[in-house]
Amino acid sequence: MLGGVLLVAGVLKAHDGPASTAVTIAGYRILPSAVVAPLGVALPYFEIFVGAYLIGGLFTRIAGWIAAVQFSIFSAAVASLVIRHIAADCGCFGSGVPVPPSWGHVALDVLAACASIVVAVRGPGAFALDWLLFPSSYFRSGREAHSP
Repeated sequence: MLGGVLLVAGVLKAHDGPASTAVTIAGYRILPSAVVAPLGVALPYFEIFVGAYLIGGLFTRIAGWIAAVQFSIFSAAVASLVIRHIAADCGCFGSGVPVPPSWGHVALDVLAACASIVVAVRGPGAFALDWLLFPSSYFRSGREAHSP
């Protein structure tokens, strides 16, 4: 589910284009302008890749930690909009799905970050590619990798 959210969000942002994503990022009024344009280009594809890794169960634990950090950053950024009373669209799912900043939105991002931590700690699911590609490594859950 987490991978699907990131994948869809990334695809919608990529469809909008880097300029639209950069405008949304600039609306947060957090980052210096020199960072906004490159982030507008990179963020959609970063979300697509992390989402795809989570869906496929490839490097699941690492992807889970990356998603946890990403959702934590998102929650902090949206919380900053709420606290500063900035009515900017969060841009989570591109410009086609307007989502105003709210504490409920922050809570959902925190919940997604917590769920991502669970994925990172527990390791891949039963159908993950990690089981096939890394049968006895870090990428699998710690319990299976150390069992006799």
